[in-house]
Amino acid sequence: MKDLLKRIKLNEQNISMGLGLVVVLLVVGLLYNYFKSVNKKGEVTSTSTIAKVEEPTAGNEYVVVAEDSLWKIAEKAYGSGYNWADIYVANKATLDAHPDLLYVGTKLTLPKIEVKQPVSYTVSPGDNLWNIAVKTCNNGYAWVKTANENKLANPNLLLPGQMLKITCN
Repeated sequence: MKDLLKRIKLNEQNISMGLGLVVVLLVVGLLYNYFKSVNKKGEVTSTSTIAKVEEPTAGNEYVVVAEDSLWKIAEKAYGSGYNWADIYVANKATLDAHPDLLYVGTKLTLPKIEVKQPVSYTVSPGDNLWNIAVKTCNNGYAWVKTANENKLANPNLLLPGQMLKITCN
């Protein structure tokens, strides 16, 4: 065995050369696979087939696909992930009190949500955006939309008497 190792001469230079060759071969293989998957128009083509999924819309039934969450479905259907709670309430019996566990193929009902007209709210001492959103929209998560609509630089700083425009959806 010692004779074999002496003949191979495993020194640092030879080991580095071997590892460098392995890296070059990996890079060439990756580049080959990449350029093989790019068609002549420069678009990447996929070798896997993905079933066309209809975009979820309010008032329809939606079938859960891989990597879905109530948040993602609500973003697509209503434009806001915060409406995940509306989907959950409409499908409580189906989801068995586990909104974070969705199984591929599960059919969900997407409720029609009435878009409310903007209202004006006068800030009282001790108010914060969460409490205001709960009072006006019955949804504390609506505070983000209120902060954005009113262009609040610091959502934690509300002054008594300040007027806020609030839109619930």
